[in-house]
Amino acid sequence: MNKGQAGLSPKEIALMRSIRDGEVPRREVATMLDVPQPELTRLVKSLVSKGLIVVRRRGLSTSLAVSDTKHASILRRILNEYAHMRLEEILSLSSLRVISSLGARPLSTRIEIQSSSQVSPRTIHTVLKRLRAIGVVRTRGRGNYELADRFLLFADFARELASSCNQRQALGFSPDAVVVWERDYDFIVRTRAAEESEGFRKTAFSAFDGYGIPLVQEWHYYYHPHGSWQRTPDEVLLHSLTIRPLGSREMRAIKMLLDRKMSRRNINHLRKRAVEYGVEMEIERLIESLGEDRGDKVAANPHTEVKG
Repeated sequence: MNKGQAGLSPKEIALMRSIRDGEVPRREVATMLDVPQPELTRLVKSLVSKGLIVVRRRGLSTSLAVSDTKHASILRRILNEYAHMRLEEILSLSSLRVISSLGARPLSTRIEIQSSSQVSPRTIHTVLKRLRAIGVVRTRGRGNYELADRFLLFADFARELASSCNQRQALGFSPDAVVVWERDYDFIVRTRAAEESEGFRKTAFSAFDGYGIPLVQEWHYYYHPHGSWQRTPDEVLLHSLTIRPLGSREMRAIKMLLDRKMSRRNINHLRKRAVEYGVEMEIERLIESLGEDRGDKVAANPHTEVKG
């Protein structure tokens, strides 16, 4: 992913402000921003790629307008309701990453924010200090951070912007790719493309054959992480639980993978990872079902190991 797509530069914010009330001729926008045409062209291209503006042509003239995408509509609202604030400090790449992380996981520690946002510790320190100073972020308890209620709209914008960028990247990988699960800039796609590509690695049922469980399916599944990722049986298993719908054949394969490859591993680790993918209920049912099949009480004790 082009990291610039995850945030807005000061000049991009200025351009969005200039057209927030309606369609404006391109020549007028250049005059208002006091930028040469080549620079305006770069700004327009960037904002179009983010799904935030549209270019309308009428004869030899062109105009710029806010697009009708969901995240563009949210941004227009932000520009109107928070016009008194220095939005450049809130809508930058690093700030939006932190805001997105806190929107998805309130009351996070700095370590948790770093893990989910892929922002360096030093930058997180700077961003949190800045966002706390203007009231966007507040602390709760010892070392836990959350967004102030009146700024949750910024998290909505960060999430929708990420979702738009994810879908564009998915289509760049394969024209029929559909995002079936996402968390910030991590996402899983379903496609008929049979080969991995840079940044897209087979996962879920498409990786089961690597663990001795071949499962022929019409679709292939790929994971696109925005950071480093190691394909392991537990990650593949958790990814498979995010797929909807799951038929009886798929559930049998998932149970088989847990039975074969998760043996002698602490179930607590799997439970913890399941929360990150939003499949904690599914993993509990799976563990309970496997325990019933074996006649033991795996689900009753979170520290019990699944025995092979």
